[in-house]
Amino acid sequence: MNRSFVMWLVFAICCAAQVAVPASMIVRHERTLEHGRVYRFRCAPVDPADPFRGRYVALDFAAARFDGERPPDLVPGSEAYALVDEDEGGFARIALLSDTPPSTGDFVKVRVGWRMSSVLRLQFPFDRYYMEEKLAPQAEQAYRSRTMRDEDAWVTVRIKEGHAVLEELYFDGLPVREYLAREVD
Repeated sequence: MNRSFVMWLVFAICCAAQVAVPASMIVRHERTLEHGRVYRFRCAPVDPADPFRGRYVALDFAAARFDGERPPDLVPGSEAYALVDEDEGGFARIALLSDTPPSTGDFVKVRVGWRMSSVLRLQFPFDRYYMEEKLAPQAEQAYRSRTMRDEDAWVTVRIKEGHAVLEELYFDGLPVREYLAREVD
C-alpha cells in the first residue's frame, strides 16, 4: 500500500470516530428519554450560599441521604451503584448501594459525597435543571422558597440500563414553565 492511501485511511477513521462518539451519546440519551422508566425524585433545599452558578436550577434530593444496605468500604469520593425503587408515595428512593451494577432493577451510578455516622450523602449525576436564561433565576427562587418550606417540588428522571436523564422539574404538580407562567398571571 502506498503511504498516501494509508494516511487518508487513518484520517477517515479519525473523522468517523469523532462523529460516532457524540452520536452514540445522543442516541443513548434519547433512548433513555423514550424508553426509560420514570421515577419522581422529591427535591430538597440547596445551600443558599451558592445560588447562581449559571443558567440552571441547582437541585438536591431527599433520596441523596442514604442510611441503608451498602458495601462497608464506601468512603467519600468513591463510586457506587444505587438500586432505585419507589416509596409508598410514588417517589424514588434508594433501596441499596452496591460496588457492581445490579443484575435486576433500575440503577444509577452515584458518588459518595460525605459520611456522617451511618448516613451517606450521595451525589446523583442529574443535579442541574437547565432552562432558558430569562426563566432560570425565577425558577431558582421558586425552587429555594418551595423546598425551604417543604412544599411540593420534584423532578422526573428516566432511568434505563444505568443511564439517568432528568426530564422535568415540577412545582405543585405543574411543569416549572407552566408554574412560572401561572405565577406571573
